[in-house]
Amino acid sequence: MGRKFKFWKPRSQEEPSDYSSLSQVLFLNRNFHSVSKLEYGDHGLEQAFQTIAEALRQNRRIALYADYDVDGTMSCVSWIWFLQSIGFNNFVHHIPDRSKEGYGVNLQAVRHLVEDEKAQLIITMDTGITANEEASWCRQRGVEFICTDHHKVQIEKMPDCIILNPKLHPEPTYQELCGCGITFVLLRKLGHLFPPAPELWTDILALTGMATICDVVPLNGVNHRLAQAGVQALWKSKRPVLQKLLKASAASSSNFDERDVGFRLGPRINAVGRLDHADKVIEAFVGDDVEPLIKYMNVCNERRKKVQARIVEEAAELAETYRNDPILFLGGDWHAGVVGIAASKIAETYWKPTWLFQKAELCKGSARSIPHFDVTNAMSSAKAHFTKFGGHKAAGGFSFPLEKEEAIREQLLMFAEDEKRKNPDRWESVIYYDCALPMNLAKLDLTDHLSSLRPFGHGFEEPVFKISARIHDVRFYNDKDTGKPKHTAVFIEGAQKQAQKIMFFNEVHQEIAEMTHVDVLVTASRQQWQGRSQLSLIGCDYAINT
Repeated sequence: MGRKFKFWKPRSQEEPSDYSSLSQVLFLNRNFHSVSKLEYGDHGLEQAFQTIAEALRQNRRIALYADYDVDGTMSCVSWIWFLQSIGFNNFVHHIPDRSKEGYGVNLQAVRHLVEDEKAQLIITMDTGITANEEASWCRQRGVEFICTDHHKVQIEKMPDCIILNPKLHPEPTYQELCGCGITFVLLRKLGHLFPPAPELWTDILALTGMATICDVVPLNGVNHRLAQAGVQALWKSKRPVLQKLLKASAASSSNFDERDVGFRLGPRINAVGRLDHADKVIEAFVGDDVEPLIKYMNVCNERRKKVQARIVEEAAELAETYRNDPILFLGGDWHAGVVGIAASKIAETYWKPTWLFQKAELCKGSARSIPHFDVTNAMSSAKAHFTKFGGHKAAGGFSFPLEKEEAIREQLLMFAEDEKRKNPDRWESVIYYDCALPMNLAKLDLTDHLSSLRPFGHGFEEPVFKISARIHDVRFYNDKDTGKPKHTAVFIEGAQKQAQKIMFFNEVHQEIAEMTHVDVLVTASRQQWQGRSQLSLIGCDYAINT
């Protein structure tokens, strides 16, 4: 039906007459169950708690081993802030080098922590659930190994150690905690025995909220509460690094929300680990000289955007070769740290599960999925050919020897073709919208009713509305570097016959300029412009209304 998505599907056929009925439609569409209090219980928590508590009492040397993305680095920072607050300094941290060490825990780093750093206890965060070899090596040497991770459990690679993974929790709502979320749970319990400064919990909650949003875990009742509290904690925190990060991202307290976290803060943190070493993120968050490192985050993020654009362009060209395949498994001379974001763009454009990787002797890459296709299960079908892989349904990381490229492609194709035979509709691009929105409700007041639902994200999507309207004008805004058209602004007849702008960012739609009417799917939010609040409508897709 639309230009980008083949099908538009309404979640409700009701067209609301006022804001009260609109709120009812939105709540019914999401079938959302709020959580008044977080109660994780002792599901896997007690053994980890007792072991770490004993290590703290005995001043045993602890090694913190965390992944290099926002979830992993914020977990590591949470631990460091906690240990420093309780006066424990006998620890060391390790963030793997994405380009040299790759995804997950690696034995060489573990050997370094034990043999050189003299670690007596290793705690992993946001990684480790497939570290069976590394955990076994530690056990043989009397070194305790605790895995705190949230990724899918692979039984044959599950480490024989203490495991704290929300995927093993009996309640589904807790199974979707991110790595920093489970770190927060563990630190809160440790805090009963080793009380930190009270303000620390605001700081760590801010990190947990960032990680929950940036790791794109489902915003069910538990994660929604953590994300909501985390966004609020970001502005309450007195930590200089958080205040300066907010300032550097040009975030405003008047309308700060999860989009600022996901599109302003998160990319700056992730960009360092993608293009350099994520240990610089840890330096920024725990060091004294914050300013230079905050600036470096901005530099890395701008570089990341340019690298990403090139990968997307080249991957799109390669994708044409495999247009009839149900998946895309593409390699190139690409930066391994940026292929994940590019894979998201390609998966959305072609509506296919997508694997992008850096071609080298040892290929490294990332996978991104479409709804209802599990990329980790797909990789499990080819596990004999991968050196390492892991992740969850929607995304994963992997590495493999170059000579295994075709064998993996063939196996992924077989898996996907079988899935497509069973569920062909999954390969038809679809966007769901909440309901048709009458133009008399498309006013600034709409944003007040939507703000009570925030934060939005994966599994608790931002409301999308269908609007049918007459076009007043169409304008194109140019790219500041190239001078070529980059954005499209469609002006329609809004409430009280006043012109209302709909923005399509990074999309040029010349054909709309020739039309008089249009059907548009939009999201709605409040925007501050020159001291005034106004309704901001962002276009998701459009169809010509004939």
